[in-house]
Amino acid sequence: MPNEPTPDDPIEVVSPQALSRESSVDMSEREMHGLSLIVCVAIANGYYIQPLIAEVGHYFALPVRLWGLLPALTQLGLATGLVTLLPLADTVQPRRMLCIVLPLQALALLAIPVIPSSYGLFASCFAIGLFGITPYLLPPYASTRVRPKRLAHVTAVLTRGVIVGILLARAVSGLIAGSFGWRAVYWTAAALTIGLLAMALGIVRPTTTGQRKSYGSLLLSMIRLARTERKLQIAAFTQATTFGSFNAFWVGATLYLSQHFGWSVSAIGLVGLVAAASAATAPIFARAANRFGLGRARSGAMAATLVAWAIFILCRSNIPLMAVGLIVLDVASVTVDISNRTMLYRLAQDMRSRLNAVYTISMFVGGSVFSLASGLAYADAGWLGSCAVGAFAAILGLIVSLHHGTAEI
Repeated sequence: MPNEPTPDDPIEVVSPQALSRESSVDMSEREMHGLSLIVCVAIANGYYIQPLIAEVGHYFALPVRLWGLLPALTQLGLATGLVTLLPLADTVQPRRMLCIVLPLQALALLAIPVIPSSYGLFASCFAIGLFGITPYLLPPYASTRVRPKRLAHVTAVLTRGVIVGILLARAVSGLIAGSFGWRAVYWTAAALTIGLLAMALGIVRPTTTGQRKSYGSLLLSMIRLARTERKLQIAAFTQATTFGSFNAFWVGATLYLSQHFGWSVSAIGLVGLVAAASAATAPIFARAANRFGLGRARSGAMAATLVAWAIFILCRSNIPLMAVGLIVLDVASVTVDISNRTMLYRLAQDMRSRLNAVYTISMFVGGSVFSLASGLAYADAGWLGSCAVGAFAAILGLIVSLHHGTAEI
């Protein structure tokens, strides 16, 4: 049984030979893409709210300053779930966890259309995130079922599922709301979530866990990993700022396109199709990151994020040029995430769920902080205020990435 790392005992890097012995069955391409589809649909549940924040905010009589709180609460809920639930995947079979979290998330989705008060709305948004850990249960599981040479590929395929799901959620949400009203979005999402469980159980196999640790020791080990593992710290911070920058765009753009250009919810949702198409190229950028080095790929992508924000500021009245900026932002965000996750999945196999938990907690805390900041900045300074928030997040991440650019396996 592997020993728990201590501050004086750095995380073991798994050798290709050891990983080959542990992964006796290599995952098929069909299974890999099936998991990517599950991840895509599951992650969308937390993002249907974004094109709807104006409609939902008006319905519940929320002040404009609090509209950004709706996506922020979902991301804070997810961060809580990553702290309290995801570490269990190192000791509890992923199949068993899926049978719990997917039905509970479906119930939270069902509550949104019938909830009578803003406080109930806030609680439901939080619960959707709390039980929304499926997209973060599956990548560590998948990484144990592929050989070393396919690790970056499976990481890219599942990362593509995450990004495409986040982006398509906006388009699907806008189209359904435009035709049937915003409540129909959540009825549909709940039904799809139940369907995911059946699909997941057909792909995710029973596993044997290499550890029998108490819940308390799992949580303490996450704190220890966050305090002592330098590669994890760098990956977590750069992803927090990248995802924060990404979310700052979407909160600000939803308000800007609605108020400045008069776009409908459906039209705003279709913007996600442009972003999803660019994010679908993730496997290409995974190969590029491997070729040029994960640290260099990450820094280059974060620099590209700043280019995107320059386009958003200078071309704020030109929709086609803003679309170019969106493509740059999406490709850069995907590249940062793939680079960081590939670094982490090359570390000790028996701790991947906890490494992934710390990394993803940081990601969603960053997303929630900068979502809320973008909404507040927009209320005070309009689109340029949201741009300032997004660019600031990108600058912070780029500084850290450049300073620690060689910290890769």
